[in-house]
Amino acid sequence: MKNSKIIVLTTIFMLFLSSMIFSTIAINEKTLIQSIVEGKDFTNITPYPISLSEGLEIYPFFITYSNDIVWLLSGLYQTNWSDLERGVYLSDSLPYVTGFMGGYDAHTLKVVSGAYFFNPYLTEEEFLRQKDTSFDRNSDRYRSKTGYSEPSKALFIHRVELILFEKLRLSLNELKLVGGKYPDLADANPFGIFHNTLGEGYSNSMLGVDFSLIPVKGWQLYGQLAVDDFLVPETESGAEDYKPTALAWGVGTRFVKKYNNLYISPKFEYYKIYTWMYNQWLPYLKYTAKYTSHEIPIGFDYGNDMKGFLVGLDIFDNKVKYKFIIERYLKGEIDLETPYDDDRKKEKENWSGPYGNTIPFFSISFSFEIEI
Repeated sequence: MKNSKIIVLTTIFMLFLSSMIFSTIAINEKTLIQSIVEGKDFTNITPYPISLSEGLEIYPFFITYSNDIVWLLSGLYQTNWSDLERGVYLSDSLPYVTGFMGGYDAHTLKVVSGAYFFNPYLTEEEFLRQKDTSFDRNSDRYRSKTGYSEPSKALFIHRVELILFEKLRLSLNELKLVGGKYPDLADANPFGIFHNTLGEGYSNSMLGVDFSLIPVKGWQLYGQLAVDDFLVPETESGAEDYKPTALAWGVGTRFVKKYNNLYISPKFEYYKIYTWMYNQWLPYLKYTAKYTSHEIPIGFDYGNDMKGFLVGLDIFDNKVKYKFIIERYLKGEIDLETPYDDDRKKEKENWSGPYGNTIPFFSISFSFEIEI
């Protein structure tokens, strides 16, 4: 028993030692902030290889492989696909993800894909809702007796990212949530980006767009848009009562100054999250993930039906990172627990929200990280 404990402790120590030796992965936004000082744009995806080198590398909870232009990552880790502090389609709101990432990197052009697998547990009430086919008239199983109810919930995300003149970064992202059916190669296909999933009762697609501009060294402008659904009245006039327009967007700016090895970066961000964003008829197709019994939005940390702003300050050096944030939002009456067949959803003039009697939401937070 004593020997087994020694083996386990030695293995953990070697994994952390490997992480220190092969430190070629950007695990947070520090690399992006450092590149702003240089006036060069770096991807907002983390984790991401800072430089590609031939071979396999081992980290505490994941492994990576890369060659000159292709890289792969697998394991358990925290991920973030946003310049914003509170990303609107995939941010670090989730404590961790389990799955895969990989991509092709030609410097000015990047193609990135990810596959993440979430806890499929449903309560008895959620399971009955998941099996019910009568809610969504657009589903391929509408009017049938059984819906998609296999214990599976997975998110696939594909991105095409372009960097122009080292100053401007643009990306198009497709997110596809697959639930109630075990995913197959067609769902995970990285070459099927922006493919049509209309009518599939086991999938829910979202479009993500973001940009970053560094006009001068030390100054960044950035923004992000997520489109869960967009109703076109001229062609979808019969869908107003069940398919609301659901968008989320945020814009921000930050300044970065370097003093010796110390980086100081104040920022300001504004957000608008539409009333029915991230919600859905079926539990497995709602843009949330369960951790123990807590359900967390995959996009904006605080959910839907709100607008407001964030003021933040990031300070870090080679060893310590500090983050100070002040936030103020107006929250509407609708949240992610509101049934998707709620009568208020038919009020299309209120889809942009916040809906009804709003409540001010204020938050101050401070955190720090120490690298060992």
